[in-house]
Amino acid sequence: MTEQQLAVSLHNPFQDFVKLPIQSTTGFQLGRGHKVGDAVNVEPLLPFSLNADWDLFARPSLTVAYAPTPHEQSGLTDLQTSFFISPAKETTWIWGAGPIFQFPTASSSELGTGRWSAGPTAALAYSEGPWSNYILAYQLLSFGGNRKRGSINQTYIEPQISYNFESGWYVDCDPQMTYDWTADTANAWLIPMGADIGKAFNIGSQSSSLQIGAYDLLKRPDGTPQWIIRVSVTLLFPASSK
Repeated sequence: MTEQQLAVSLHNPFQDFVKLPIQSTTGFQLGRGHKVGDAVNVEPLLPFSLNADWDLFARPSLTVAYAPTPHEQSGLTDLQTSFFISPAKETTWIWGAGPIFQFPTASSSELGTGRWSAGPTAALAYSEGPWSNYILAYQLLSFGGNRKRGSINQTYIEPQISYNFESGWYVDCDPQMTYDWTADTANAWLIPMGADIGKAFNIGSQSSSLQIGAYDLLKRPDGTPQWIIRVSVTLLFPASSK
């Protein structure tokens, strides 16, 4: 693969590679003390071939967070796992759909919801030449766990637009938006806006990428940062099951 093709593959949510992205998100101006928090997320993408026509993609997501307010603490947040059924034939447009689950694995009550949640998830991707774009969404609804913590009813929308140069450098916009249906209007939306720049490259037989970006939170609930910096490293491995 050329470096441009590698960069395009890194942005494709249904590429036939095992992906291991590790992302650090640092939030600034948290709370009245304008403190700094951080979260490190590991979200591998695991492809499996079901038959000649269909593939299964599993995407677990595990985060370790440091929260300076309202009480300084660090630990695990809730674990999420998504599953997508997708057509095996590669085309310019490709889709995937399935369930998402969220488990109350947080190491403290402030870092998690305390509820078992599930719902549908789907993504639509477009890849042509240097462009690789997709939109991913899911809906989480709680169905068990600690009822004193309140119910979960959250919509997640992630549109991504990326342009990948022949050198392996790329730019993208990847705002990860949420809407909390249980919150009041002023605290319902989380809408970041910004951009990332990155480079896809090979070190020997290992394909990787390094990326950094900054986002301003145009809409945000109380207690969330005013702006964030994201730094991520992604490793790509051949999918032996494919």
